[in-house]
Amino acid sequence: MRSSRTGSRIAAAGVVVANLVSLVGVVFFGWTLHSLLVIYWLESGVLGMAYVAKIRRAEGTDDPDELPAWEISSVGDTAPRTLESFVGKPNRAIARYFGTYFGAFWLFHGVFVLYGLPSEFPDMATASPSAVVVAAVPLAIYHVLSYRLNYLGAREFERNGPVTLMVDPLERIVVLHVTIVLGSIPLEWFGAPTGAVAVMVLVKTSFDLEAHRREHERARQRTATASTAN
Repeated sequence: MRSSRTGSRIAAAGVVVANLVSLVGVVFFGWTLHSLLVIYWLESGVLGMAYVAKIRRAEGTDDPDELPAWEISSVGDTAPRTLESFVGKPNRAIARYFGTYFGAFWLFHGVFVLYGLPSEFPDMATASPSAVVVAAVPLAIYHVLSYRLNYLGAREFERNGPVTLMVDPLERIVVLHVTIVLGSIPLEWFGAPTGAVAVMVLVKTSFDLEAHRREHERARQRTATASTAN
């Protein structure tokens, strides 16, 4: 348990440091709103790949009663599927379906961020490639670090079911990025003042920390429950 908590704290620090790069860029180097949106879009792609790896490695069981009553559909589906319908299916099949579903959402999101917003706001200062690289790399490193320290190092894969893992990134991406993208529109109307863009970075950081806490707290609770049962 101690190593699990230590790994979680290190990963949480990684969340803050990785997002701090964006905050410093906005406040001191004038990074634009569009740069942030591209950075966050790229990060969501890394997050999706991390969860594909997690789903494939998961050894825990899924409780259908704990799954939200969502219906999702992907390419080739004739009708929406419930999350419960995936319980018991092979990890590879679940990971493949998740990757297709998440990838379609990610590409649609990317079209909006890369082309939709600049078309809607012709005067928008477009993303700086150097800013995107400088900020996206530490965010990607954080997700790799979290996977290594917590999911593998603390053996969280033993307590997480593959279908349960589908829920986390979908909730996180939909809530966070819809909020950020919709929030960016009025910001751009008012000229994207530095203070407002910095607040967006802080809001995103708080989202990341809460998602981190929920994910690893669930794994610790399942570990405690299993220990009590044994």
